[in-house]
This record gives sequence, C-alpha cells and structure tokens, in this order.
Amino acid sequence: MSLLIRRQAELSAAQLDSLGNAMAAFYQKPPPSYYQIADKSPSQYTPEQQPFHCDMISRVKAGDRVLEVGCGTAHLCPLIEQKGGIYSGLDHSEALLNDNRRRFPKAHFFAVDSPPTETFDLVVSMYTIEHIANPTAYLEQLWRFCRPGGLVAIICPEFVDSPGFAPSIFFGRTPGRFSEKLRRLDLLDAACHWLDLKWFGPRWKRQALAAAPGAFWINLKPRILHENQYAIDTDAVHLVQLRDLVWFFQSKNGDIIQSSKRMLEVSPELNVYNCYLIVKKPAQNGL
Repeated sequence: MSLLIRRQAELSAAQLDSLGNAMAAFYQKPPPSYYQIADKSPSQYTPEQQPFHCDMISRVKAGDRVLEVGCGTAHLCPLIEQKGGIYSGLDHSEALLNDNRRRFPKAHFFAVDSPPTETFDLVVSMYTIEHIANPTAYLEQLWRFCRPGGLVAIICPEFVDSPGFAPSIFFGRTPGRFSEKLRRLDLLDAACHWLDLKWFGPRWKRQALAAAPGAFWINLKPRILHENQYAIDTDAVHLVQLRDLVWFFQSKNGDIIQSSKRMLEVSPELNVYNCYLIVKKPAQNGL
C-alpha cells in the first residue's frame, strides 16, 4: 500500500518528530505561492462566504487580548483591531513575522520557539491544525494560551466527514495522474495508484468514519514533500475530523459554545468541508 495514514496513537514520538521537522523546514522557506494564496483572503468577512469567521469576530470585545496561533500574513489582525481587540500572532518564519510587524505596528508577533508567556481572552487557530504533525500537543498549546473563562476558536477543513480525499493524499508511489503514469510506462506506479484509488483509500475512509472519536488521523506521506508544486492543503498532515476536536475539548471539561454542526443556516457546501468550534475554558480548575 502506498498510502500512509495512521491514528496518532499508533505512531511513535520519533515518527511524529520526523514529520514535524520536515514540515517545519518547509514552512521556514515556503514557495512564494504559499503566502500569495494566503494574501487572497478577504479584508472583510461576509456571513454568506465566511460565516464561521463572522461568528468568531462577533465574540471579540473591546480590550480583549487575542492570540492567533499560525497567524501567517495576519489578515485577521485589522479585523480584531477594528473591534477594539489587542492582536498577537505566532508563526514560524522570522521574515514573515518581521513583515507583519511592519504592516501592523500595534500588534505583537512571536516566533514558535519564543512563544508568549501570558494567557489570552481568545485563542484562534484558522486553517492551521491540519498542518500539524502532533495535533493533540497543538491543542494542548491552544488550551494553555487561553485564560480561565476564555475562548478557543478553531476553523479548519473537515477531511474525514467530507466527500473525497484531502488534497495532501496522493495515490501510487508518486503524485500525478494515473493516465500520465501509464503514458510513461511506469506500470508499478500505475498499479499502486489503482490499488490505492479503488481499494486502500476507500477502505481507510470507511475505517475513519467508523472510528471512535479521538483518532486524529495523520498522513505520513503528504503530497507537498513529494512534489515541488504547491496547491492549497497539499501540505495537510493531520486529516481533521470535527468530532476528534470536540472529543479533546470535552476531555478538558470545555464548554462547546458553537460548532459548524450547530450552524444549520450555513450552506451545506461550506459546512461539509469545514470545521468550526468555539470552546469556553472553565473559569476555575481548567486542566
């Protein structure tokens, strides 16, 4: 089988570290198109196109301290500041953070190896957790950054309950179309591709849909590490499922304030491909 998708609990610390290090190296020097795509994010959110973002922003009050983990180009920053919030961002690339500091002088930016020591009223993760090799450790970090009684907000893709497969999954020994592999007479790759597409991939999908909450499926073979061309979510290593996230926060006695499953007014096209979660941390004795 060419697919390498496992539950996080089935992987050793060394396997997770190896994958995490490979992804960290990629994010230190991503292709130019990576942040060009991120910069296409709208400067204002609309309820029709960004209902989860709008719901999250509506919860920000003047004076709230907001930390975005995996801030990228920090396009959330001006929206937080318009609400009277105090924005901080955390990410990998020092060059990116320096550019953010130039563009948003009122905000605060931290590198992942020098994180903030204070806690925040709202801790935000937008389209980041899918790129994390150790999602439970990442969720623990979000929880630690959140003050007692504060909120954690996560927006990310839904890769298990949605139709099809995540863009980071490829079939066969190398990325590429089945027809291209046949055309170049790479019959071994073509055979592996067909087996992955018709047998191993659907079998994993059935297994993931039937699994108990808390599986946290990890793709050890993301497309971005096997080809040079970047497209959205070809770097996704964590195949997110909303119920895994809910399971984690409920184990912390977090109160699920809102989720994409509850927002029935959102179009099915958006809901089926996205996870949204707002969790309130207990005011006392939060784990």
